[in-house]
Amino acid sequence: MSDVKIEIEGDSDAAVALALLRMISTAEGKNEDGDREWFLETFAACMAVVRDAEVMNLDDIEEDDQEEEGEEEDGPAN
Repeated sequence: MSDVKIEIEGDSDAAVALALLRMISTAEGKNEDGDREWFLETFAACMAVVRDAEVMNLDDIEEDDQEEEGEEEDGPAN
């Protein structure tokens, strides 16, 4: 990762998150013409990290929702 060179102009949350996104995309071999959804989700995660927020993993949320639906179908345990 030593070959990654990124200049940040300003110190806003968005500028720092964009720099982090560029480092991650370079490390993962993504190019700017790549998967739009991946870039948007990764940028949102970068913003959350910069703002010191908990990063939500959308895959985990879907699994939690499916588990809750399964519990409701079984009914209450007695």
